[in-house]
Amino acid sequence: MFWPLNYLRSVKYFSTILVMMILVTSSFGNATLSGFSGYSDASRIIIQWNTTAEQGLDGFEVQRSTDGHTFIEIGFLHAQGQGSGYTFIDDSIIAKVAGRNYFYRLKIKDMAGNSQLSDVITIQSTLDVVPRTWGSLKALFK
Repeated sequence: MFWPLNYLRSVKYFSTILVMMILVTSSFGNATLSGFSGYSDASRIIIQWNTTAEQGLDGFEVQRSTDGHTFIEIGFLHAQGQGSGYTFIDDSIIAKVAGRNYFYRLKIKDMAGNSQLSDVITIQSTLDVVPRTWGSLKALFK
């Protein structure tokens, strides 16, 4: 059968793109996140996510920022396998400023040492910060 040259070029181009997409996906251990979100409760910030695909992963580095640009590592959760749900609790002192926006992302690490970053989520702290008086502090130690 004879195929027109333009058709063969387009098939070759499409095949190249398809292979590149497969390599990019597999180069980070085939991690697919779903439901990456978080919320603030009375004393901490809770971050949750699920995976629908997870192969060859080492784990998830949880990062936080106060300005949305400079992130620091605040924890690490090891990979649990495909279809797993994860919860990370940020109860550090910096996350206890009520009304402040915090930015979180995941650094997804595979066994080969490669990594990729998730999208950034923003959580406004609604923590219940109660001012302590001298009398209330003394009552804690009775």
